[in-house]
Amino acid sequence: MIKAIVFDKDGTLLDFDATWNEAVGAAFDQISDAHARETAADMFGYDLASRTVLPHSPFVSESNDVVMGLVNDLIDVETFERTINQVSRLNVVPSSEATATLKTLVASGVKLAIATNDSEGVARHHVSALGWTQLFTSVKGYDSGHGAKPGPGMILAAVEECGATPGSYLMVGDSVHDILAGQAAGATTVAIGNNQGALSLADHKIKKMTDLIALVKFLQQQEMNDSTNFASDATVNDI
Repeated sequence: MIKAIVFDKDGTLLDFDATWNEAVGAAFDQISDAHARETAADMFGYDLASRTVLPHSPFVSESNDVVMGLVNDLIDVETFERTINQVSRLNVVPSSEATATLKTLVASGVKLAIATNDSEGVARHHVSALGWTQLFTSVKGYDSGHGAKPGPGMILAAVEECGATPGSYLMVGDSVHDILAGQAAGATTVAIGNNQGALSLADHKIKKMTDLIALVKFLQQQEMNDSTNFASDATVNDI
């Protein structure tokens, strides 16, 4: 049975563009040196004109320390990262139907966790801002001491806190890193969104968050049917 679900945060639980595009833009606005600003934006994968994080940006899937390391020699990354995080907390936007989906899953007895390449502190601020604190049993970030995705460490730590055993948990995410991390952690993987790499690797694909409810029910019913078949076979063999 599905006992726990581990979620990626940005692009999965949160509307990535609404939460981060302007937050990153606000941080670039503070860089007075035009050459440094443009060079850093190019390395970061941010379009200064349209004020959007580009699809190929390492900010989409890499851990924050990796991303900040790319621009460390160009700008004051401490101020830059602090500004991004402060503005994002004021503008955090959940994915469509995320709140309703999470509440339904918790009500059904499934424990929830987050495994993000953002910091644990920022993740907890986002969860709190959205009124989700009581919904999550575990929140892990790249700096929680278990490594970053695509490594399995934070997922394994999260499901342990949820009391889930192998074969009883899902990993839901929108990037290749999420799916690879889930596979490495022994999770059944679920891809959401339009990333073709993630979609091709995952065990299951969903178009929107509410689809996860039906998928969990399907997997649980499938497990019950398998158990029934096994029990029936055992009875026949015993006879």
